[in-house]
Amino acid sequence: MQVSAIIAAGGSGTRLGYQEPKQFLDLRGKPIIAWSMEAFSKASEIGEIVIVAPLEHLDRVTDYAKSFCGQKPFKVVPGGGTRQESVRNGLEASASGISYVAVHDAARPFVTPDEIDSICLMAKEFGAAILVRKVTDTIKEVQEDIIVRTLDRSRLVAALTPQACRKKDLIEAYELAATDGFVATDEASLLEHAGKSVVVQVSESINFKITTEADLKMARAIVESLM
Repeated sequence: MQVSAIIAAGGSGTRLGYQEPKQFLDLRGKPIIAWSMEAFSKASEIGEIVIVAPLEHLDRVTDYAKSFCGQKPFKVVPGGGTRQESVRNGLEASASGISYVAVHDAARPFVTPDEIDSICLMAKEFGAAILVRKVTDTIKEVQEDIIVRTLDRSRLVAALTPQACRKKDLIEAYELAATDGFVATDEASLLEHAGKSVVVQVSESINFKITTEADLKMARAIVESLM
């Protein structure tokens, strides 16, 4: 019982200040998105890879998928106006015979095949599971530039991807969100809104999201240090 991977790459990535989306920027000789494609292509739990891409870059992403998805079957579908809409497009395009999905941000290039397999197996056991990172900083809640309280970091984690679950549960969560007008930034939030339990696994990789210029520089420095 394999899993459909949905790689969310539909955003414009304009916060980095480049003319093209960040998922296409170079990272050690290949586009950032290719790192995720390769990781999912090597994960044994993954049965197909669905890449959600900007409409104007579908051909480009298809060429990348041919080069970096290995022997895995793949589909490239257009994204929507938001991440939530884009992932739903990928969900609707996933194979009807596959009962689980794992959603991943294309801007997280350092996820490992072992982590992908592990989170998929956890989803099959518990219904839904996500990768997280432990919070090590002291976290303050701020209102109008004034600290209103300090949160208990022992109970806090930062949500990462992939996030895996039963496909039917995520479809139901999307339907409820559409009815309620609920907007989420990740799949776990949608599942929580629908009353589904989500278990977590602490990531052991350098699984950060490239969002700023500093992130891109750090990613490039990491890759150079690993070579």
